[in-house]
Amino acid sequence: MAPSFRSTHSSDSSGQPPASLSQTTFSSTSSDVTSIHTFGPREKSPCKVLIVGAGVGGLVLALCLERAGIDYILLERTQQLPVPKTTIQLGPNTLRAIEQLGLLDEVMQVAKPVSGLTLMKHNMTVSGRIDTLFCKERYGHYSCVLQRSEFLRILISHLPQGKVLWGKYVLEIVNGDAGVQVRCSNGYVEEADIIIGADGAYSAVRQNIYRTMKTKNLLPKSDEEPLKHSLNAIIGITQPLDGSRFPVAYQQFSEVTVVVGKDPLYSLWLSPIVNNRVVWSVSGELLKPEDGDNTNFKQSEFGPEAIDAVCGLIQDLEIPWGGTMADLIECTQRDHMTKIMVEEKQFKTWHYGRVALIGEGQGAEQAIMDAIYLANHLYRLDETPVHEDYVKIFEGYQRRRAPLVKNAVQMTQSLTHLMNTQGLSADVKRKVMFSLPDWLKAAGADKLQVRPLLDYLAPVDDRGKKSVKSSNIM
Repeated sequence: MAPSFRSTHSSDSSGQPPASLSQTTFSSTSSDVTSIHTFGPREKSPCKVLIVGAGVGGLVLALCLERAGIDYILLERTQQLPVPKTTIQLGPNTLRAIEQLGLLDEVMQVAKPVSGLTLMKHNMTVSGRIDTLFCKERYGHYSCVLQRSEFLRILISHLPQGKVLWGKYVLEIVNGDAGVQVRCSNGYVEEADIIIGADGAYSAVRQNIYRTMKTKNLLPKSDEEPLKHSLNAIIGITQPLDGSRFPVAYQQFSEVTVVVGKDPLYSLWLSPIVNNRVVWSVSGELLKPEDGDNTNFKQSEFGPEAIDAVCGLIQDLEIPWGGTMADLIECTQRDHMTKIMVEEKQFKTWHYGRVALIGEGQGAEQAIMDAIYLANHLYRLDETPVHEDYVKIFEGYQRRRAPLVKNAVQMTQSLTHLMNTQGLSADVKRKVMFSLPDWLKAAGADKLQVRPLLDYLAPVDDRGKKSVKSSNIM
């Protein structure tokens, strides 16, 4: 649970919360603060929040603010939801809050629980396996995989009409002490009290605040450097598969399989998802990263001709269920394939003035936890917050999320490097990693557990036997 934020204006001499808060309260003491919790939306919004980006983080934040009674508007540069191309993985860290929001049943209808991860060599011999079924008993929920577009569809269905404005590409931001303003490419202008940029690694919001900070010599040197990509990957989602040919797609659980090949080096990831489909991806030396700085702050995808060329490179790769990648490519529509760029960069700056950033760069779960933290603190604002109140929230947000993001990025980078490196040393490291005793694997997973909740909604039970350490609480 996030510690409550109380501005210098947030209570009268009696120490009571603002009158606009619901009067249903309960007390809770965290490791460093005693706070008054309130249920239900605020009667009067303390501010207007402008969210940029209808991804996982932006839409979850919008729904959290909707339930909090905080005014908001969301601007999205595209005209509609994307076609299914990628998946996300959700686990105990976020499913508890998703249940609190009343979305768990809907989400689990389009999600498949993950049983584990099996590592195989190019000759299809098993190198090791990591079991994930223990998550349900230990942390309260299975880890599960689902289409990103399906999760976004669920979130949008719970937002009022007119709260998401499509086709609004942000070009310019005015970030002042009294408020913020954005101007879009079609001339549309929107004003608010704060901006939350949730528009990805190539964020227009990030570009704007970094440009301003750089002119004032406030931007860390590391944040001035362009994004670096260690490798590219192609990812696709098949159509429903034939059960006699691919019985694995019809199983209750999704067993993620990773094949590490060589000459040239590649890693092939396969994961069954709902409706008897499979998400697949291939990365490595077969797909060389682009050269130069032109990938900085730029979304880059394969065009139709490039898709065909890459499919030609990977079609002969053997898959563990018999046959080759050509069998899966044949069952995958071209517009359900996309390019993924694996980034090595970790930004230090996540806020400036009245603008803060949340992102899926560290995965959908981190974006959801970012949204929960910000919503909790915005809910506790005074009725008439001042500039310093927002700055204090954003400073606390960056301070709290930094160690979580650092751990997530390091783990992702280590796994990416491990799965895309050749040689005896890499083979040994992979073997060791996937052969660790269960207790040691669980101990590592314990360190990543946060499981935050929204302070202003009725709490849901923590079904996990392993409680969250106070040092992990957001």
